[in-house]
Amino acid sequence: MTQIKEKMIRIGKMARQASEDMRQLSSEDRSRILMNISQFIKANHFKILEANQTDIEDAKNKNLPSPLVNRLILDQKKIDALVSTVESIAQMQDPLGQILDEWSQPNGLSFKKITVPLGVIGIIYESRPNVTVDAAALCLRSGNIPILRGGKECINSNTALYQCIQDALSDLGFNKNLVCFIDDVDREFVQELIRLDKYVDLIIPRGGLSLIQSISQNSTIPTLKHLNGICHTYWDNGYSKEHAEKVIVNAKLRRPEICGATETLLVHEEIDSVSINNVLQSLMDQGCIIKGDEKIKNFFPSAIEATEEDWSTEYLDKILSVKMVKDIEEATKHINKYSSGHTESCLTDSSQTINYFFQHCDSAILLHNASTQFADGGEFGFGAEIGISTDKLHVRGPVGAQHLTTFKYLVTGNNQVRPK
Repeated sequence: MTQIKEKMIRIGKMARQASEDMRQLSSEDRSRILMNISQFIKANHFKILEANQTDIEDAKNKNLPSPLVNRLILDQKKIDALVSTVESIAQMQDPLGQILDEWSQPNGLSFKKITVPLGVIGIIYESRPNVTVDAAALCLRSGNIPILRGGKECINSNTALYQCIQDALSDLGFNKNLVCFIDDVDREFVQELIRLDKYVDLIIPRGGLSLIQSISQNSTIPTLKHLNGICHTYWDNGYSKEHAEKVIVNAKLRRPEICGATETLLVHEEIDSVSINNVLQSLMDQGCIIKGDEKIKNFFPSAIEATEEDWSTEYLDKILSVKMVKDIEEATKHINKYSSGHTESCLTDSSQTINYFFQHCDSAILLHNASTQFADGGEFGFGAEIGISTDKLHVRGPVGAQHLTTFKYLVTGNNQVRPK
């Protein structure tokens, strides 16, 4: 047995044992832990930012792509947002012990279906150090034990944030293994983690397509996938040009590096050329590269010719593919063919059009007259998210604390026996 495998088995055992301690904690205990974590992050923000700067400099020295570097960055505003997120999760309704259903049978047996934690969750993620805190907070709120494994590009930031979590647990006298962390960037640790089916109940991979495909194909543990965000916005004829420009620019450029950014714009063929040019020029003026089909290029000669590959590409950058379509039916067919099942938006004032869009688009999040960048657990009122699930089992869309649960049946009898 290799040293890496031995270490992972030790971590798995510690996590499983910690889940027993977690069961003893009340909702108030878990909220206290979260509030204490927020205080330790506040008190140590200079250390966190210093560690993050080391990661950023290393990334730049290694010439990592700018979208990845942007995902790494923490600043005071993001630290404040982390603190606020943890505090909001602490104040959420306890997702455990909720009665999902209740009934009785003619034989007198009474049934309750109630929510319980999933157990131990391995969370594998890249680039974003905020996931260390978001994932830990959501697992604590839902009574689960996370085993966190971040990417090598943000190891210093992740370690600094994890230390705040450990200090917060110790300060209150709780088991430090309520949140576990793999502090080694060797990829073999990931391979061992996804085979720890004796101790781990669920794997949540969050990162690039290659990472998620590799984990899905090799894990012996059920996975909850968060695939890439090939998101679309459809601009319908008759929709306000001013509103269209505002929403489309935001959907692409607010934060182009996130999975909820629009990657393809579908434009109704009857929209006038001046309006189309104004919107595309506004995007270009803000540094966005436009890749258009033949019809778009006729309207907007500055566009680069789009290839077949562009329709299925997650750019995570200031690049937008644009295609002209006949109507909502053609738009929906395009979306269902090329989308990753993440998020789509329809900009229309037609009730018939939006009803068709809602009925026929098969993605986790469908928006009407709003930016795709609202695909975020915080915006849904979940406090935060571990990611956006593109799976259909057991949860879809933003994954909050209430989604990190399963259920069990409580059956109460009065000395009944089953007849032969």
